[in-house]
Amino acid sequence: MRQKGLVLDQRVRAVTEAAARLFSTRGFMETSMEEIAQGARMSKGGVYHYFGSKTEILYAIVSDFMDKVLEDIEAQLAGLDNAEERLSLLVRRHVEIYIRHMHAARVLLKHATNLPSDQLGQLTSKEERYYAAVAGVITPFLSQAPDRGVLTAVTFSLLGMCNWIYSWYDPTGPIGPERLSEIIIAIFTGGVRSVGQ
Repeated sequence: MRQKGLVLDQRVRAVTEAAARLFSTRGFMETSMEEIAQGARMSKGGVYHYFGSKTEILYAIVSDFMDKVLEDIEAQLAGLDNAEERLSLLVRRHVEIYIRHMHAARVLLKHATNLPSDQLGQLTSKEERYYAAVAGVITPFLSQAPDRGVLTAVTFSLLGMCNWIYSWYDPTGPIGPERLSEIIIAIFTGGVRSVGQ
């Protein structure tokens, strides 16, 4: 990649934001570099100055998004006293980030498999770090030593509720982000304690 790290300058961000909109609405395979350039209000050569390929743009989108998801997550959770507070922070934070970056979230969930194996592996490492944080938040709601399979199922169930809001949620509709977070927390806490019984 022709950029230094993932601290994206304004022009690079214009490219990734335009591409995220296009990938999420039209599809990764269906979007051309010309369309990305038009969306970013740049020349095609200008896009190639920062990115050597469409796949590099895809990786920048999903990797930067996961960096936002992971930013200070362990420290924020460690600063809270009880399981309910940690769950509330996790869900509210997740919903807020996904709503603020809905196109990038959709690209991650629908198009990341188009990445080459080395980049997919790097992305998977970031996803595994977030999974570990979520599993750590969930564990106190289960038995003292939850079965690993049960913990995996419950963790992905919570992630599923949070992740798939991209497919149906309208932040301008009658349910605001705060209320949506409350609903997810209530459904989860109302059902999870029965799993270990």
